[in-house]
Amino acid sequence: MAAKLANIYEALLRKYGQKYTITYKMPPTYINNIIGVDENQEKILLFYIEERCNPKVADSVSPSKINIKKNKKTDLNLTGSPLQDDCEVDTIDDDVDIPMNLICAKPWKLDEEWHKGITLENARGIICSPSFQLCPAARQSVGSVWFLCLPHDVKKTLLLQYEFTSKGNFSRGIVHYIGLISAKAITTQSLLKNHFFAVGVERTCIETHIENIYQIKNNITIRCSWSTVSPLPPLIDLSTCDVILNQTFRADSCHPLTEDFFNQLLILISIREDILSFKKSQDSDIIREPVYRCGIGIEISEIRETINKAMLEMAEFLPTHCTDSDIEDVIQSAKLRRLNDLTDNLWEILKRCSSYKDLKLAFNVLFQSAARSNIVNTPANKNRLAEIITEISNRRLAIPCLSGSEPLELLLEIGLEKLYKDYEYIFVESKICSSNDLRNKWARKDHKEDEAAILNVRKSLRNAVFQPENAAVRKTLLQNDRKASNDQDDLVGLKNSNFDEIESAKTLEKLFQIHCTLEHVIMIHINLNLSNAYYEIFDQLLRRAPRTIDQIHDRSIDEIQISLSAHYVRDQLQGKDPHSRRISITSSDKFRQVKSTFYFNMSNICPPNILEMTNFEEQMLTKENMYYHWLYRKIIS
Repeated sequence: MAAKLANIYEALLRKYGQKYTITYKMPPTYINNIIGVDENQEKILLFYIEERCNPKVADSVSPSKINIKKNKKTDLNLTGSPLQDDCEVDTIDDDVDIPMNLICAKPWKLDEEWHKGITLENARGIICSPSFQLCPAARQSVGSVWFLCLPHDVKKTLLLQYEFTSKGNFSRGIVHYIGLISAKAITTQSLLKNHFFAVGVERTCIETHIENIYQIKNNITIRCSWSTVSPLPPLIDLSTCDVILNQTFRADSCHPLTEDFFNQLLILISIREDILSFKKSQDSDIIREPVYRCGIGIEISEIRETINKAMLEMAEFLPTHCTDSDIEDVIQSAKLRRLNDLTDNLWEILKRCSSYKDLKLAFNVLFQSAARSNIVNTPANKNRLAEIITEISNRRLAIPCLSGSEPLELLLEIGLEKLYKDYEYIFVESKICSSNDLRNKWARKDHKEDEAAILNVRKSLRNAVFQPENAAVRKTLLQNDRKASNDQDDLVGLKNSNFDEIESAKTLEKLFQIHCTLEHVIMIHINLNLSNAYYEIFDQLLRRAPRTIDQIHDRSIDEIQISLSAHYVRDQLQGKDPHSRRISITSSDKFRQVKSTFYFNMSNICPPNILEMTNFEEQMLTKENMYYHWLYRKIIS
């Protein structure tokens, strides 16, 4: 549909492009807010004037991307060297995402502050001209053309809409800014009266769609919506409405309790990047050793002592259940719990090495310790490092000499397994789900796979080991789609590492998805306390397709929309005024259809260039709950 609208875009751009700015893209935020996203799901044509010199919006348009650390000292001395810059700049990058704490909370995008309307007379002149409605390109065009107008008329007309339809019907829309209105003044009777005043006569076939959005936090909203054919529908109904919870999580704003887990994930991603970087350098003429850049530093003497202690100390296999199922207490317990398996302990020790040289030396210390002593804490995990330690301890394998990226590969494997156990402990002990539930959600379900293939998913991470080439391929929790065997796979003998580029990427993607799920559950726990809905939320979030490995970084944003039952939020929302409301009344007969959309918002959704508010109106907002009010009327005949 959108492609057909491109036909008239070229014709309009040639004729009016010198005088107006014409864009062909998805609707701006202020149009979507007023008329609803469902009304405009495709690209639109938008006429407006771009104005970049308005001093009223200059300060808010270009927030600095430079994060300046403020000095606590107050120094009024303005003298100094012009060659010296006392500001400590964290980042200066036009391509990176702007942190949320540097952007004022506004309901529009920054580039929309340059939008300025054209005169209403000019907009109507273009719409009514035969060259616009009857041009050859218009005959095959389907979609909406919008004109942003200066609201200087009595009715404060903001937008005009002309819609090209495949059936050749007449379809026009108009948006007015009505002004401020008290929350108590919004009644069904007043809205119906307004609608039928424009229609002329009361029609049969009336349908009303109501959408109320409650703002819990800046990044949390609850949308309650429903449709009815009742002649006098209630404007708030928390019993049978459809509820959608919208949340946004930013990776640079983790909950303090979960920062350590996300940092572990970033370390694992960094280790994998170093491995791949080294493997690519092997194909070139430049010979260099791998890099390890994540450790905070540890002395070799301390490494030797902690490794010996971990290998010779009896593991406690008693269950370490948390006494309280409160998720915040469980997370704290997960950070402080005792690690029973040897390789989990080794991850905490080895990751602290400050360089690749120290890491390689630490592995050598580990293998020598395994060869000289009888291991009391036998590895239970089935990763490659656990196999090597067991074989060395049982005198069936000589001390291996790790080379290239093998130390990093062994460290990556045990780190992935340890981090998964952390998340498993949190979800199981907080009673959000069972261990089997998490494992089943962990296995990625391809839309091309049938149910029989899904049943072959392995149910235990502990048995996820490399299979010989001639063995039957078995799926594991990590959904190991191993690459086709290469020449190195045909070599006889044990490999020091089972690193797989694709497998490790999928594992990290799923771990990031689990972490985002944890963050969203914590946000819901703190702000809504919907403990009965945790499993339902957990189930929906882990069914989503995970991010690709390239999209995971400390500036990642995860936005979710979760459907909930109305009874979960009824008590929290009862008696509260929605932050925004959209009420659409549609009536029709055999000649035409009229739709009136009444949009109310406690905040102004239009940038200053589009709609300038007076100080008097802004002061009224502090007295009682008031709404900015817009009206969108659409006629189809």
